[in-house]
Amino acid sequence: MKMKSIVSLLLICLVFSLGLAQAQNEKNSCKSITFLNATPDSFECMKNKLQDYGIDVPPGNEGELSGKGVTGSFEWDGKSILTITIEKKPFGVSCETVDKMLIRFVDECNGV
Repeated sequence: MKMKSIVSLLLICLVFSLGLAQAQNEKNSCKSITFLNATPDSFECMKNKLQDYGIDVPPGNEGELSGKGVTGSFEWDGKSILTITIEKKPFGVSCETVDKMLIRFVDECNGV
């Protein structure tokens, strides 16, 4: 009986460790996404849309953005290239979902 309890406890620890590793992996940053057609007007529009959605975006061409469980960074070259990297996102939300949302904001600002 004692051996059964020890084996059960070890299995629970193993399952918990695997789940914790997966949860930590979910918090890892997503791949950067680069937009090549971010004009000055579309860049400001996107920043405004993100802020309206509840994501804090500082003034300027680069910085940290955060809100709604998301943190990340952005860098715009001042002409047309905008790169956004999401460093943390809510558990259970995929990088693909975050990317689609960012693409939607850019498309709306480019009139697509």
